[in-house]
Amino acid sequence: MPNSEIISQLRWLYIIGGLFAVCGLFLTVIVFFLLSKWIIRPFKEIIWTMKKVEIGNLQTRLQVRGTDEVAQIGLAFNRMINQVEELIVREYQAKFNQQQAEYRSLQAQIQPHFLYNILNGFIGLNRIGEHEKLEESIIHLSKMLRYILAGRDWTCVKDECDFLAWYCQLQQLRFQDRLQYHIRYDAESMSVPIPKLLLQPLVENSIIHGIEPLNQPRELNVDVHMVNNHTLSISVTDNGAGFDASKAGKSVGLTNVKERLQLAYPEGEFALDSRIGEGTRIHIQIPIKEAFK
Repeated sequence: MPNSEIISQLRWLYIIGGLFAVCGLFLTVIVFFLLSKWIIRPFKEIIWTMKKVEIGNLQTRLQVRGTDEVAQIGLAFNRMINQVEELIVREYQAKFNQQQAEYRSLQAQIQPHFLYNILNGFIGLNRIGEHEKLEESIIHLSKMLRYILAGRDWTCVKDECDFLAWYCQLQQLRFQDRLQYHIRYDAESMSVPIPKLLLQPLVENSIIHGIEPLNQPRELNVDVHMVNNHTLSISVTDNGAGFDASKAGKSVGLTNVKERLQLAYPEGEFALDSRIGEGTRIHIQIPIKEAFK
């Protein structure tokens, strides 16, 4: 066989061998990627699920397929998420129950303190012989007690302001022209839920400590309104005697209101400004998202 024919035959062998090598390499790469994807996919799903759990989504679960070692890891991971979720629920429930107990305890402190001051006012009316005013005061007190003793911890702005009006009317029977009061709320705020008797201690402090010591007419203002549709603004102001704001911690009423506000609205704000001889202003701000949560 001539050398040229041998070389020609070898050339075809080289070409066919090269084609087989390229096809084999291509098939090897395809099989490698398919096998890698099949092996790595479960681990990617685990990592993806872990990231969802990390951002707080405890409802996600791994889709477990098969019974191999990777499936066992997935089952163990799902059990761990279930246990974590149960622990969080138990911890949240325990914290919620503790806050409710503290909240009820703080609310219960108001009623005897409130009644103590009202009954002192009744004693004063009786001593000066104002029996008709005393009877009228008792009627007002009965309305207030129905509100206080109603089996609920929360109320709305409108009902709380109506209660404050009854309270001020009762106090006005005692102080006459020395007490002038104005209680205002807008239509946007009237249905916003707030803790019952949250504002009463503030009004009581203004009357007992701000207006009562002075023998001249003084004014009390309660203003509740919405700010930019996302904040409930509450102001209780008077132009009474005022006091040293650094000693506010000794006031049962103020301390109670601040603690109840903190429990009910962790992001709520309580600001006190009082000057001796000029009066007192208390400003409360409540994010509306907390009020309706």
